[in-house]
Amino acid sequence: MITSLVGVVRRHQLVAFFALAYLLSWWAWFWYLLQPDVVDAPLLPFGPFLAALVMLALVGGRRAVRGWLSKIVHWRVGPAWYVVALLGPPALTFGAVALNLTVGASLTPDRTVPGVVGWAVQFVFVLLWIGLGEEPAWRGYALPRLLDGRSALAAALLLGLFHAVWHLPLFGVEYDLTNVVPWAISVFCVSVVITWMWLHTDGSLLLPMLLHAANNSVAFVWGWFDGPDRLRLWWIWAALWVAVVVVVVARNGPRLTRRPATALNPARNASQPLR
Repeated sequence: MITSLVGVVRRHQLVAFFALAYLLSWWAWFWYLLQPDVVDAPLLPFGPFLAALVMLALVGGRRAVRGWLSKIVHWRVGPAWYVVALLGPPALTFGAVALNLTVGASLTPDRTVPGVVGWAVQFVFVLLWIGLGEEPAWRGYALPRLLDGRSALAAALLLGLFHAVWHLPLFGVEYDLTNVVPWAISVFCVSVVITWMWLHTDGSLLLPMLLHAANNSVAFVWGWFDGPDRLRLWWIWAALWVAVVVVVVARNGPRLTRRPATALNPARNASQPLR
């Protein structure tokens, strides 16, 4: 029976991965619904990481796991990509804040700005708990397989859909009916940008982790606005992400890179087999 189950998993790797990633992340949600006063977080960020680890061990064995882990610490990329990952999201977020103020938004009187030490601690926490928990799975396991038979743009958008659905337990926490559309737009756009970056950095998973941490660690700016001003910030922020994606696609096409077709999947050699 176990052999048959492994065979099914091997034949349906993406379905098995996403089902396992959701299950390992969402079990806290079910507990949260039953005992909201006991459970703090309705979503466990490390579910995708564990799902990818299990799948790689089943499908590719030690070689696949070692190749995947090596990409998490793959830091030898061009300096410009560190600028994109670390400074891009904060620049875009504070740009959205500036535009919001320009069109008449007012800052809340009790707004807070974290100190350097507090911000650094938050950045490291997000990097190791959320970035590490998610990005090696989404970009290191799912993305290479979604690229088979699809353009990079299509694969990125499809992954964005699965990623957005994965956030479902955070409805009412991270987003709600008022901001779900701009929030979802940002998820799709970030997926495209990270795919573009991943394709140009030899499949580095460290860079997506850094971008994720840089993006989340400036989320405190949403506390600077209330009501319609905060909602407007969401829409401005989403519009800026769309503008970035338009530029990336306009310059690179749906493949998101001008590299030869043989170099489109940098993770192929690290995590076998893809099918």
